[in-house]
Amino acid sequence: MGSDASYHFAVALLRSARKTGGLVRIQQDLGSIVGLMAGERRVGFFFLHPLIPIARKEEFLRMACETEVVRRLMKILVGTKNLNLAGEIHSQFSAMARRELGVVKATVRTAAELSEESKARLQRALDELTGKQVDLEAEADPEVLGGVWVRIGDKVIDNTLRTELKMVKERLVSS
Repeated sequence: MGSDASYHFAVALLRSARKTGGLVRIQQDLGSIVGLMAGERRVGFFFLHPLIPIARKEEFLRMACETEVVRRLMKILVGTKNLNLAGEIHSQFSAMARRELGVVKATVRTAAELSEESKARLQRALDELTGKQVDLEAEADPEVLGGVWVRIGDKVIDNTLRTELKMVKERLVSS
């Protein structure tokens, strides 16, 4: 888990989201800001530069965020020179939000990239299997060779050709 500070910020955001009912919007706003900072380093420099007036920074936040709670969080992070915690806070808050909404995260690896139709079918199957809404993250991994590898929480379903071949080899060697 991340630092104590980022955890406490994420908990405070969750409490605010419960009060306002804006859980998804807060997650999206924070994700947008974190994405901007990750994709464009100048955004972080903009926030931290001491010669740029606070009013300009607040104007940027008003344009970039719909939620007041995310704007306040960013002001605090900038003011305390803890802007580097924003990504960690977003990760922790997103995990808390998924639990709050009854959503589980699933990571899927296949040999080739899945089509949108295949992702949708897999999404429905995993939703049905878990009885929850699944946040699906699919990635191509040539090491898989064929089949599918799925991680949902601490459970792994390994139905890959690589694993099947390994098991056949082990059986042949032990015979």
